[in-house]
Amino acid sequence: MRRTAVAFTAALMLAAHGAHAQTKAFVYGTDYSTGSLSAATLQPRAAACDVASPHSDASLRFYGGQLYVVNRFGGDNIQVVNPATYATVRQFSVGNGSNPHDIAFASATKAYVTRYQSNDLWIVNPATGAHTGTVSLAAFADADGFCEMDRLHVVGPLLFVSLERIRTDQGYAPDDSGLVAVVDMRTDAIVDCDASVAGTQAILLPKTNPFTAFQFDAATSRLLIGCAGAFGVLDGGIVRIDPVQLRADGVAIGEAALGGDVNDFVWGGPQKSWAVTADPSFTTHLVTWSAQSGAVLATLWTPGGYDLADIERAGNELWVCNNSFSTPRVRVFSTVTDAVTGSDVVCSLPPVALSFDLASGQVAGVGGGEARASFSAAAPSPARRATAVSLTLAEPGEAGVVVFDAAGRRVRTLLGGSQPAGAVHVGWDLADGAGERVAPGLYLVRAEAAGRSWIRRVIVLD
Repeated sequence: MRRTAVAFTAALMLAAHGAHAQTKAFVYGTDYSTGSLSAATLQPRAAACDVASPHSDASLRFYGGQLYVVNRFGGDNIQVVNPATYATVRQFSVGNGSNPHDIAFASATKAYVTRYQSNDLWIVNPATGAHTGTVSLAAFADADGFCEMDRLHVVGPLLFVSLERIRTDQGYAPDDSGLVAVVDMRTDAIVDCDASVAGTQAILLPKTNPFTAFQFDAATSRLLIGCAGAFGVLDGGIVRIDPVQLRADGVAIGEAALGGDVNDFVWGGPQKSWAVTADPSFTTHLVTWSAQSGAVLATLWTPGGYDLADIERAGNELWVCNNSFSTPRVRVFSTVTDAVTGSDVVCSLPPVALSFDLASGQVAGVGGGEARASFSAAAPSPARRATAVSLTLAEPGEAGVVVFDAAGRRVRTLLGGSQPAGAVHVGWDLADGAGERVAPGLYLVRAEAAGRSWIRRVIVLD
């Protein structure tokens, strides 16, 4: 039985990466006792320093024409800032002691917040600040009791959640596996990424400690994320993820080739991308690298010490934070020539995070065209008397639903032939093709329609 794709090709629930180019950069600076927000126009480059006062530990996201400041450890709230006036529009708690790390959006009234010191992913209404739901990720916790949920990225109707799974009780050493959980934002259910394994599975990464933000490569429809592994050890790398098949798709480059821990990166394509690395002496470097050759191309900046933080791309510019206390600044490089362009942006506090006035962490979908079919999970499961699935077609066509046992033997055909557009409710009374009740155990329900196929798991009880 082959693994099959999750039920979407390009569900256009969300705006794609903006219809306009970036015009303004937002710079978050901190000395870890005070936080500051500054801004800079891209053309011409002009800075407005200290325009707002967020918490002393924060990250930035932009969506729907507003800047979202995720006030992290000790702040535990989301601050919504008007990007023109820099006034705080609203500010709302996401739970005391939760240490939020990221926010991503299903719509203007529905967003998700990772809470690093909790196993509960919160659903909030960003327009009001109301807490409207919770998705438990406790099943993915490591031995310290937490999964350390971190970064978010939206692809069509799916939310990808990186789980660092580091042992906070053992000096922040990575556990045996790094994971990416997937949530279907239409139902807020966790998607099972591997039907061949019992239970609901996340995407298993080939490296540990997924540490950076996600990047999306439109040319290959792949997500990428940097996995730091154990800090100071060259055991991580930048991992590719197939957001349709819901599986890891290899390593673009390893830390041994990069020459240090991958602290951040910007994907530019297989020929040239950029990364901030930290060598074994914890000196940071800005490097260019090639996934095609698997090697570093050049080192662009080594200011000394553990000083380089966030890097972000705006068109043909790469903005890089130097958060040293002696020479804090944002330096801008050309992505074409790798040369420094214009003057540095210098404000009062060392810069550690950047965002632009363009939606971050949102991809409309992959593949192309409207989604033509979808297939629900079986409910209930486990089942004692009966269960059911729902197959939805965007247009009339041939469709089939068949039950197999765990060994791949056909048990019963539930649906076949031409089907009308719309939802078809398919029930199974837990009997085989001869009308006999099946034995307890794992069964796989396979659907085929619109040139795609899906598998859903059912546990049958006595």
